[in-house]
Amino acid sequence: MSTSGVQPSTAPQPARARSRSLRRTAWLVVAAVAVVAGVLAATASRPPATESERAYELKQNTLCPVCDGQSVLESNAPAAAAMRRQIDLWVDEGRTDTQIRSDLAAAYGDDVNALPPGEGVGTLVWALPVAAFAVASAGLWAAARRWRARADASDEDRTAAGDSAGAEPGGPQRQRRWRTSGVLTVSALVVIGVAAGLLVARSAGLRLGGETLSGDIDRSARSLLVDAQRQFAANQLDEARATLEEISRLDRDLRGALVLSARLHLRECETAVAQGTDSAGDGGCDPTAALVDLDRVLAGDPSDVEALALRGWLLVRIPDAELIAAGIASLDAAVALEPGDFDPWVFRGYTARFIERDLEAAIGYYGAALQRNPPPAMAAALENAITEMQAELE
Repeated sequence: MSTSGVQPSTAPQPARARSRSLRRTAWLVVAAVAVVAGVLAATASRPPATESERAYELKQNTLCPVCDGQSVLESNAPAAAAMRRQIDLWVDEGRTDTQIRSDLAAAYGDDVNALPPGEGVGTLVWALPVAAFAVASAGLWAAARRWRARADASDEDRTAAGDSAGAEPGGPQRQRRWRTSGVLTVSALVVIGVAAGLLVARSAGLRLGGETLSGDIDRSARSLLVDAQRQFAANQLDEARATLEEISRLDRDLRGALVLSARLHLRECETAVAQGTDSAGDGGCDPTAALVDLDRVLAGDPSDVEALALRGWLLVRIPDAELIAAGIASLDAAVALEPGDFDPWVFRGYTARFIERDLEAAIGYYGAALQRNPPPAMAAALENAITEMQAELE
């Protein structure tokens, strides 16, 4: 009597299926954690250890309102210098980062925040990567459900044909495992999408104007303007002038370059007077080129405070009654806009004191300049000047 062959011993199909599902889920979680950790490592930084480091980060993430894509940490513009001092003052007063950013936005506009805003059109920078991953996740989920449906149909066909030895029991248990795996998959993809959104938003928000995304060397007008501003700050006047000429060949109407050209003219005049090489002999360097540049800025924006103040300061230094009157009018227009920078108030106070001989008005303008946090040396000089004028009035 023959005996039937013994079937090889095999692990139950349900146990193997559960093991595969657990392995897939574990690898998926590991991959998601690795990607998120990499993104967060690229975007996050440790909390500031000191108040000075906190102030540094705030300046790094605040854009200069009168520059072309520069942070106030990097800009040499007077407005940026005033904002740096204001941030230091607020940090010393114990204000939080949120309060400081809110106050800066209220004073200079929402554009001073280097990171994209959390409302309005700016939210697209944050939302689009997440939305893209959500759509991709939904598509993957739908495709996987179709694949699983085909597999279930195949299992049912095998069961109906009598292949019951290793068949996995169908029904709710298998569906629950599949549903759990799918939820984990979609959740992991959404987490990765959020992390990618943070990375894209931070990269977009902090990229300087004129800086290329590819990392290639950029010699655009805006990039050259950064060089010219640094040269000017280092008192490398010849180099700054050469860079401005190169900028002019690329973009004759770049606002920052036109204003810097006027400042460079003033610095050159001051240097010439100090060295005794001023051909006019009275400190009256020819301001024609600088005035032309400033008028071009004002033609585009008649309320440009920096251009108005510089134009007025140039004109009041020319020994001509008509031009001095035009300069005073330009300075009046600048201070009427209540600028946060101290320069327009200093220029107007000097004019009131030494040209108009109106000491009361000069005291008021110098007082307003002191409220704009000038450098310590300038603040001391302004306080001394106010004391002297008050003594003259008594």
